[in-house]
Amino acid sequence: ELGDKTFFIAAIMAMRHSRTVIFSAAIGALFVMTLLSVFLGFATTVVPRLYTYYASTILFAIFGVRMLREGWNMSPDEGQEELEQVQAELKKKDEELDGAGSSLSSPMAMWKRGS
Repeated sequence: ELGDKTFFIAAIMAMRHSRTVIFSAAIGALFVMTLLSVFLGFATTVVPRLYTYYASTILFAIFGVRMLREGWNMSPDEGQEELEQVQAELKKKDEELDGAGSSLSSPMAMWKRGS
């Protein structure tokens, strides 16, 4: 999924580490998660439907309340430092690409230049 937490973490890590390693790790994690999903999907056919219904309802409620509580207790400026750091790194990368005269600059940098 484009825009989920995993995507952002992989994108940020690819800025600092080898893209091949990060891509391989992300694909490996996707493979493992797919296997776990298949196993749990099979397990739901073995366990009676009534139990899986109530278990899923309870888990959904627990995680929903937990996320609401985290959001409620979060300070307004939480995550601002990380956002500023990523923006600074992106700006540095754009400047490096612009300085090298590369045509492979980011779309945002190209838009700013009017290309």
